[in-house]
Amino acid sequence: MKKFFQKYLENRCEEDEFNLFVDLITKQGNENELSTNMLEDWNTMPLYDEAPDLSDTLHQIHYRINSQEVPVPRSRKMMTYLVRVAAVLFIPLAVTYFLQVYKGRNVPAVYQTVSTPLASKTSFQLPDGSTVWLNSGSSLRFPAKFVGGKRLVELTGEAYFDVAKNGDPFTVKTSRFDVNVMGTAFDVMAYRNEIPVVTLERGKVMLETRSGARDFLTPGEQAHIDTLQESITLSKVDTRIFSAWIHDRLIFQNEPLSAVVKRLERWYNVDIHVDDPSLMDLRLTANIEFESIREIMELMEITLPVKYAYNKDARKLTIYRKSTNANK
Repeated sequence: MKKFFQKYLENRCEEDEFNLFVDLITKQGNENELSTNMLEDWNTMPLYDEAPDLSDTLHQIHYRINSQEVPVPRSRKMMTYLVRVAAVLFIPLAVTYFLQVYKGRNVPAVYQTVSTPLASKTSFQLPDGSTVWLNSGSSLRFPAKFVGGKRLVELTGEAYFDVAKNGDPFTVKTSRFDVNVMGTAFDVMAYRNEIPVVTLERGKVMLETRSGARDFLTPGEQAHIDTLQESITLSKVDTRIFSAWIHDRLIFQNEPLSAVVKRLERWYNVDIHVDDPSLMDLRLTANIEFESIREIMELMEITLPVKYAYNKDARKLTIYRKSTNANK
């Protein structure tokens, strides 16, 4: 248990490790071992001079519970699981709070992470008043309080930022590049295994890759970051297309099916397989707002030479080339 306990406090648990940790600490008979781990953390962790404001953290607890994908109607078993998850999330907060109140020494900053599962998104405010919209399958890590004259957040996936101006630089760090701003509105897409894209709506931002390549964006520009060549390519775009998702819309404008499939997978939480690789070069223009995945596929059958099969229970969808034989 000790290994999982420490990894959880440091926010390094994978999903399977987290589930195992939940089972371990809620299993009858493990109370003494859990108490021992908490006491060790109490005695070794340095402390704050004053108790922090935990309201933002409490919001994250509520968000994580509410964002669980549960079937309808909710069973007693699922509700019991969510209560157990809430208890797990509260453990490090309770330990930290009492340490801070009663011991008065300095510790490193406390970090929070907001994550969105597939087929969902959320918006929230950072400690400086900046607003963040977090797209599906994404996460953002940030300190409970920005200190030291800098505002640094770490992004995996896609987020739209409306940054509050306060004189301190604001940096979005991804695994492959950084975005540096003062006060501005922009979208960063940095999913794993996809070409990173930054779109600027207003203000000014500077991009910097891990190799030191730099470039500046002005409003209406979009940057594609080639992580192999460590280069940045700028182009003029309609920024409304790339920020429409924060208003519950997906806009495709002459996009290849390869890009459409990836966005639909995240938007609807489905696994899409394209049977014929040559179909990936087909182009789609569409405006999606409240349509179901079946409605989207029926639209594609009308506008593209494709047909589809959908297994709702497995959430798997296959796209085929439409036969040219009139008898089929």
